[in-house]
Amino acid sequence: IADEWKALRPDIVHINKQNLEDGLDLLRAARRCALPSVCTIHLTQTARYLHAKAAWLRDMIARSQLRKYKGVLVTVQERRREILCDYLSECVRTTTIFNGVPRVEPVALRSLRKAKRQELGLTDDAVLVLGIGRLVAQKQPMRFLSIAKELHVRVPSTHFLWVGDGKLSNRWQEAIIRHQLEGFVSSVGWQGDVLPYFAAGDLLLHVAQFEGLPFVVLEAMAAGLACAVTRELSAEIPLFNETNVLFVDDICDLARKLENRPALVRSADAGRDLVESELPLEKMIKSYEQLYLNQIERKQNLSPLTDARA
Repeated sequence: IADEWKALRPDIVHINKQNLEDGLDLLRAARRCALPSVCTIHLTQTARYLHAKAAWLRDMIARSQLRKYKGVLVTVQERRREILCDYLSECVRTTTIFNGVPRVEPVALRSLRKAKRQELGLTDDAVLVLGIGRLVAQKQPMRFLSIAKELHVRVPSTHFLWVGDGKLSNRWQEAIIRHQLEGFVSSVGWQGDVLPYFAAGDLLLHVAQFEGLPFVVLEAMAAGLACAVTRELSAEIPLFNETNVLFVDDICDLARKLENRPALVRSADAGRDLVESELPLEKMIKSYEQLYLNQIERKQNLSPLTDARA
């Protein structure tokens, strides 16, 4: 990999990692080819935190490789950077660049909403609650089903739709049948474009066990969709608060807000304001562009004899 990168003669290498322990071979390649590089880590929770097998060994290996990395480690929100610095417990170069998402024009959403709800067979008074993501343990789809069952008892007009697929797909379908949820819970597998589903929905129910800064929630907010998360996840993401998200921990309160259209609209509007002011795609792009330029310049200053291109 290092030889391939050197042959391509890029100005900079950007490594994009999901968690601490993946992509360690790419970090070694970056050291070997000595090109300017940055590395984004979305999830900075340790293997021990994630209750992984052989957690102590996996954390030791990941820590060792990350400490050897000479580029800048980028986190997607400030809490993740604090956790990373504590984990590495020595001088490392880190920065935070928030995830960003494109702006969605409200005018386009109205026609999408009508068409998709007709396709899904939803009446005007039906409340559509979405779950979007991989059907894997991290996303807690079985908890989604449990909440769906409770909410439907309190708000019979609710329908629940999961967009995505994964290794828990069979268990998911079996659970729907076992708990007799077929009438109001369904799934559609992977979709190339989820915007029509955001437009058709009334609430995104996101119950993932852990996240960095979840794109699906930010994209839903940009589309003007109210979002419900766990208080545990909100505590990990300081940007989220009682103004711009709802909480799934109190089912009775969530059910009342599902029946209260103005409450959903207020939460959705606050979420959209958050994304447009703090998390626009353009801001993320400019931050990365500046970081790239800084790294290239720093590499040139450290290696004046190197053939460096603008």
